[in-house]
Amino acid sequence: MKRSDIPFAADDAHAFLPWVVGIMAFLATLLLCLGLTMGGWIVDRHETYSSSFTVNIPDTGDASPDKITRVHDALQKLPGVAAIAQVSDGKLREMLKPWMGGGASLENLPLPVVFDVTLTRGAAVDYNALQQSLSAIAPGTEIDAHERWIASFSSFSAAAQLMLLMLSAFILGGLVLMIAFTSRAALKLHAKTVQLLHAIGAEDGYIAGQFQREAFLLTLRGAGPGCLLAVLLYWAAHNYMALLLSSLLPALSVNLRHLSLIVVMPLLCGAVAWLTSLVSVHKQLRQML
Repeated sequence: MKRSDIPFAADDAHAFLPWVVGIMAFLATLLLCLGLTMGGWIVDRHETYSSSFTVNIPDTGDASPDKITRVHDALQKLPGVAAIAQVSDGKLREMLKPWMGGGASLENLPLPVVFDVTLTRGAAVDYNALQQSLSAIAPGTEIDAHERWIASFSSFSAAAQLMLLMLSAFILGGLVLMIAFTSRAALKLHAKTVQLLHAIGAEDGYIAGQFQREAFLLTLRGAGPGCLLAVLLYWAAHNYMALLLSSLLPALSVNLRHLSLIVVMPLLCGAVAWLTSLVSVHKQLRQML
């Protein structure tokens, strides 16, 4: 590596700057990991629930097998239906267990008859008309059209993603201000050395390059471990939540996009430090020399 003509190793920033950058990169990477996961939630739930709906026939005492069969036949005749499956009582009790617990109370609970209906891709259903026809067959029948709430979920998730992205941008903005401040402080600290270099013929670009390289290397020294620690912590949280086996908790998935942040975020922070130092030092040099 090319030796610097300016003794940056004696600066306080040489010791504390990587630690501060590491903390900022750690927080920004955690936020981006969560944002990537939320983006996956939107895609998965949209693909899963936009092409299906459920029909619930309550246990009111008059839901005879004949009415249940007629509801099934009415759903079967619906255009765009790919498959109809009746959810077993055992599966319904498993779905209710996180909310009501186990025991005899759950075993004695009257359960509705639930049909899970899968639609073909692009199929459209008039849920109002379907609700009327099914209610005429079995009064009290309810339709749970997932696409009615998936749009609200997608809007909320998109807003949360935007907030996480903005917080990450604010952290990078803080990095810009910190690099600008430390670069200006280092330039003033080494003003005599800079003037000497300029006196022997060094141009502004060469002098600024010394500060740019120092800012870039110090930023990488802090951002690299910070991003690595953030991804490892997120991966540990993913494994811990997977062990809980709770359907009430969202999964913190870890994929190649999360792992790529280990490389992308340090380089991004380094590029920000490089450009910030370039602008800051050039502006200060014009005032000094």
